[in-house]
Amino acid sequence: MADKIASRATQVDVHKCIKNTGSQFDLVLVAAQRTRELRKQADYNAYVSPIDALLEIEEGKVDADDYLLRAVKNQQKYTLKIT
Repeated sequence: MADKIASRATQVDVHKCIKNTGSQFDLVLVAAQRTRELRKQADYNAYVSPIDALLEIEEGKVDADDYLLRAVKNQQKYTLKIT
């Protein structure tokens, strides 16, 4: 399985991913959030690689701003309401 993952990893163009997300930091957050969502949607026995998320980001299938907001909201423990 490691060879299969390694060969798919070479398909990802990181520069396109960064262009679609804005920065390397945003790319990491968006890819992690998308990977979590893919794993929730997958069958129990199915293996979902972060490469799947990166390929979707590269192809523009993922709205980076939306996923970035979701990633930040999922990591927040408290929200401050200003009235």
